[in-house]
Amino acid sequence: MAPAMEKILVIDDSSTNVVLLDALLQREGYEVITSLGATEGLKHVRNLKPDLILLDLLMPEVNGFDFMKSFNLMDNSKDIPVIIVSAVGTSENKKISKELGAANFINKPVDIPALLNLIKNTLHTTE
Repeated sequence: MAPAMEKILVIDDSSTNVVLLDALLQREGYEVITSLGATEGLKHVRNLKPDLILLDLLMPEVNGFDFMKSFNLMDNSKDIPVIIVSAVGTSENKKISKELGAANFINKPVDIPALLNLIKNTLHTTE
């Protein structure tokens, strides 16, 4: 029997980014769950238990930092690494992301090979 595909949850309010990451990650053999907002993303974490989360910071209503605060209060969150994927890669945002428990941070526009490498390394260092 083939091993179960690793599940990646993509949370970004840009449908263009979500579609792009979805296609790219599926092509790499991952199961992809998508969410156009943090509130829906939290429901997916609870119900679908992803192996990794790719999270945008700048979103309406609930931003990435607020997602992380809620996420950290969830029972199963400590086993799920989060990679921040954001256009606002300031040192302050990187510092806050780290303090909130993000495993890593990658700037938009995304360097695809670097992102795929980061995903692979993050998934396999948490096993």
